[in-house]
Amino acid sequence: MQCIGLTGGIAAGKSEVQKHLVSRGIPVLDTDQVAHEVMESGTPVYRQVVECFGPEILHASGEINRSVLGRLVFSDPESLLRLNALVHPEVGRRWRQWLRDRKSNAQCPLAVVAIPLLFECGLKKEFDGILCVWAPEELMKTRLCNRGLDEMQAKQRIQSQWPVDQKAKHSTWILKNDRDLTHLHAQVREWLQRFNL
Repeated sequence: MQCIGLTGGIAAGKSEVQKHLVSRGIPVLDTDQVAHEVMESGTPVYRQVVECFGPEILHASGEINRSVLGRLVFSDPESLLRLNALVHPEVGRRWRQWLRDRKSNAQCPLAVVAIPLLFECGLKKEFDGILCVWAPEELMKTRLCNRGLDEMQAKQRIQSQWPVDQKAKHSTWILKNDRDLTHLHAQVREWLQRFNL
């Protein structure tokens, strides 16, 4: 079984690629979703994050308010580093265990782990290949603004990661998401043919 890391720029289209892979029967783990799980109310990571950033990041219900936390950490690189240091170790433990489980019961020649900060965290060597979803920065910024961020917030989130061109340069394969979904899905299908899928 080949272990593939899926990465790319923020709002480049990773989620769309994940959905298409899953629809084709490929096991995919989304580490953004895992990060949400490890920060659920009552978990050790939740307690550490609240201790670090204070009760003002919480909803009245006690859950972490992701938009408040996001505004805080993306406007201050030191805060983002602190948050990542609290969350990433547990997320890493979980995706590595997920891959071990897939390998011990390999029913598919591929398993894909989606990690937005794959290169930033120095994880390239943990995978047999890296699939990068690329889109022009201006288009990524437009997509983020369409999700409710203002232009400054969109810029901060893009700048918190490696430039998408640099991610593409260090990847094994590139999917270009600068047109419509039909074009993106066709590239995913073409990529899967490399593995006879």
